[in-house]
Amino acid sequence: MSYRFEFALGSQSDGKSSLLEALLGFRFNVREIEMGTRQPLILQMVHYCSALEPRCRFQEEDSKEYGSPVVSASTIADVIKSRTEALLKKTKTSVSPKPIVMRAEFAHCPNLTIIDTPGFDLKVACWLI
Repeated sequence: MSYRFEFALGSQSDGKSSLLEALLGFRFNVREIEMGTRQPLILQMVHYCSALEPRCRFQEEDSKEYGSPVVSASTIADVIKSRTEALLKKTKTSVSPKPIVMRAEFAHCPNLTIIDTPGFDLKVACWLI
């Protein structure tokens, strides 16, 4: 089985997370007012013929092991949000480079790994002379 790795890069609110959801086939990500993705999400999509419903597992923090399957989209969003909030509170930052790793097995997704990154806040200063 071969895998491809792709990165979703862009400015804030460019739709990077929505692209991942479209490729996976269902909505799961946190929707915040200012910035949704506050730490990278490594999404390992695995085409699994018998998985008629998505089975998602999160990699345990500081481990290579994956936890129990999570099937509810709202529960997936809650896990992402709680892990992000706990890390940012601990590091006292608004964005972190430490990724959350999620493996999604589903009959309707390709074998593909995509890394969803926090958006860049691009501000350009213009001076009139």
